[in-house]
Amino acid sequence: MRNRSKAGFIASFIAGILAGLAGILMVGCTSAGNPPSVTLIDGTYWSHRYQAYLQVDEQIATRYQWTPASCIKAAAGLLPKVMTAEAAAGQHDWVYADYQSISLQRRSDGLPLVFIREPFLPGNCKVSPVESAQLNLDTLTYTLAQFGQPVPYTDLLRWRYEAERLDTELADSPLAENLSLFQLLATVLDEGGDEHAFLLSRALGNYHSVSTFAVGEAQRAWARRDLMSELRASRLASSCEQKLWWGLLEDKRYYLGILNLQELSDEPNYSAADHRCLEQALSAVAADLEKTGRLLGQPPELLVDLRYNEGGSVLLASQLADSLSWRDQPLAIIGEHKVKASRRGPDLSNLYQHGTVLITEVTASAAEHLAQALRLRGFKLMGQNTRGAFSPITVRTLPNGWIVGLSMYSADQVRDGANNPLPEKRGLTPDASLPLEVLFPTRPTKP
Repeated sequence: MRNRSKAGFIASFIAGILAGLAGILMVGCTSAGNPPSVTLIDGTYWSHRYQAYLQVDEQIATRYQWTPASCIKAAAGLLPKVMTAEAAAGQHDWVYADYQSISLQRRSDGLPLVFIREPFLPGNCKVSPVESAQLNLDTLTYTLAQFGQPVPYTDLLRWRYEAERLDTELADSPLAENLSLFQLLATVLDEGGDEHAFLLSRALGNYHSVSTFAVGEAQRAWARRDLMSELRASRLASSCEQKLWWGLLEDKRYYLGILNLQELSDEPNYSAADHRCLEQALSAVAADLEKTGRLLGQPPELLVDLRYNEGGSVLLASQLADSLSWRDQPLAIIGEHKVKASRRGPDLSNLYQHGTVLITEVTASAAEHLAQALRLRGFKLMGQNTRGAFSPITVRTLPNGWIVGLSMYSADQVRDGANNPLPEKRGLTPDASLPLEVLFPTRPTKP
């Protein structure tokens, strides 16, 4: 085993909390094929779920995101501004189209998305909005209301007064570069309490997330970098762009680190290559677990690491859960849609005994769904409460080009695979807590 100059997270964790040992010792992706082609029929179609229109003209669909305040050809988000029947619709696949409807499916979670024919576009889709701080504020607050987060009227009056003041005082300032407006809209998001919500301004280089953390950003970043350094310095095996790591620990438990649930290949996000890579990696894990069991004389305990996993594809999470421990139930039920991968890959359930999942406040979204699915399959959760962001997100564009992300479903519409309510905002509570200094090691101080 390679000597290390500093005590990293895995060494600290094993030494201080679980095993009293000081190191790591190593022994030793299910998507369908191409979606069906569709023929788009000219007309206007409306999606209640996305609060958006598609205007189809000669097999070209233009997306308009709509609020009473504005209607714009949205260039950002999960659906592109313009798409064709031949090309993939952003992070969606075409499923079906006829005179009455157009059906799409999200690649990240398999959720259906249906656009229904409407007589015409609203009038405010046919004119360019006059950009102002007031319009950006109204678009945000209307969008919040559309996605189940109405703003109290007294707060709205106060924020509108502030927006009017900005329009008066900063009339010549480009709104895409206005920090005061960014701070105002960030305040509006904070008051809503949506743990998924974020605001992104590329022009300012600013990203604001509603999520609050017990551990500061610098310490979280340091701990994450330290983990990756320790993994690369160890003899652990890895795959899928170093998003999966596995091997036997010195205390005879088997480590499976899952750092992310997206971008497991160098192909576009949420592609079939991610599922193929995951399946191949799990096959390698299965072979190594079998070899490890023979060497030890019994199957090892499995340690699944989701500490810094902020989510990605719930279909990948389902694929993982079903391979680790098969259960005839979906990963989650979202808006009455049962989320389940079409294939689960190799069966690892008889290659280990007992299982523990490491979680932190960073663990979010698809990673939380995975942790809960493993809990339902008999695993114990250890660490601290997770983020509490179970709902899939949708992304909208403000008139000045800033990006807003919001929860797509209300808390009562997102349930686990056994149809239990999920603790949105509160997060999953671990079966056993671990101190923050173990989960997020601090940077060593210089003498």
